[in-house]
Amino acid sequence: MMETQVERSAGGVLFKPMDGGPLVCLIKVATRGGNPSWRLPKGTIEPGETPEDAAIRETREETGCLGRIISTLSPIDYWYTRHDDSGRHRIQKSVAFYLMEYISGDVADHDHEVLDVEFMTLAQAVREISYDAENRVLQEAMHAWDAHLYRQSLT
Repeated sequence: MMETQVERSAGGVLFKPMDGGPLVCLIKVATRGGNPSWRLPKGTIEPGETPEDAAIRETREETGCLGRIISTLSPIDYWYTRHDDSGRHRIQKSVAFYLMEYISGDVADHDHEVLDVEFMTLAQAVREISYDAENRVLQEAMHAWDAHLYRQSLT
């Protein structure tokens, strides 16, 4: 019987306000199948770290950009199988996502695990993002961004 492990990760949907409308930051990473995929930045929550702190750290490491959290988005839960020296493991993964606003940084400063980083228009990001579950989080983030801008206009 395969051992089941639980992994908890966190990530950010990083929006950059622009005059023509916001841009969103996606990362391109290699896949086991060989076809690179566009994704939202995310990574493992370290011991003693909050999901919020992990989302900020992982987004900064993977995109080269620092963001501040605006709101919580829906998590993604999925299963996958990992093979290593000790055999096969079933992984139950849960990823907490946060809407973030760009503060500073340069996409050229991304870490070595990432092939490319781009700020894209929302329409381009919806077309390019590789996984349906992350696309749903992106769509939710778009609505949350609009709500954030509306709240800002009231102050």
